[in-house]
Amino acid sequence: MRKAHFWFVEGVALTAAMWFGGHAANADLITLQASRDAAMYQSNDGSLANGAGRYLFAGKTNQNLARRSVLQFDVASAVPAGAQITAARLTLNLSQVNAGSGARDVSLALALSPWTTGASNPADTEASGALALAGDCTWLHSSADGAGGGTLWETAGGDFAAFASATVSTQALGLYTWSSLGLLNDVRLFAQDPSRNHGWFLLGDESTAGTARRFDSADSALEGGIVPTLEIEYSVIPAPGPVVLLAIAALITPLRSRRARRA
Repeated sequence: MRKAHFWFVEGVALTAAMWFGGHAANADLITLQASRDAAMYQSNDGSLANGAGRYLFAGKTNQNLARRSVLQFDVASAVPAGAQITAARLTLNLSQVNAGSGARDVSLALALSPWTTGASNPADTEASGALALAGDCTWLHSSADGAGGGTLWETAGGDFAAFASATVSTQALGLYTWSSLGLLNDVRLFAQDPSRNHGWFLLGDESTAGTARRFDSADSALEGGIVPTLEIEYSVIPAPGPVVLLAIAALITPLRSRRARRA
């Protein structure tokens, strides 16, 4: 009996090894554009917004007012169910910095509450924001009603994780890429549980005035901007085909027959 069991286990293992050895996981790379994003402007009444403008902001202005942004990517619809996500990289285009501000960190922090975007679109440089419209997120509201009220954040300025998922030092204009284990784990979470995908907050250095950074938004493409992108690498191991299943069944059947005769 022990010898039969040994040959059975060895046969199944060999069959599985032949399958998976000849059918390695398929590695794929996809690039997603932000499905939505918005900039938030520090204010006491939550009256300012930027839901459809071409820029995102992070840091503090020369007037010592904070700017933050939120962005989200539809990960679950792009990555096959059961896929193993192996890498993630988020890229933004830095299009303006305050002169003389030096190198400043910009971080991505996991958003903890749902938020919406509206049609507000500030003029010119968008530095001052626009009047919040229905559906905009503001410094006070995760979703404004356009009449001064709406759904409030739990904390003014937005609800996000205490520790950043990824941080990059920024200074010169151009493309910057965030990539870290924390960011990778966020993307895996978004794929496994879409209900928890509220995206990220984009946070600049708020320790002093004059640190603000301006990045191109998802709405900037028509005006020559470079939209935020999220690259995801993943692998999918194909399920065993009919031939492999028949081979395993052929190994199991004799053992069952021997047990039946002994019973």
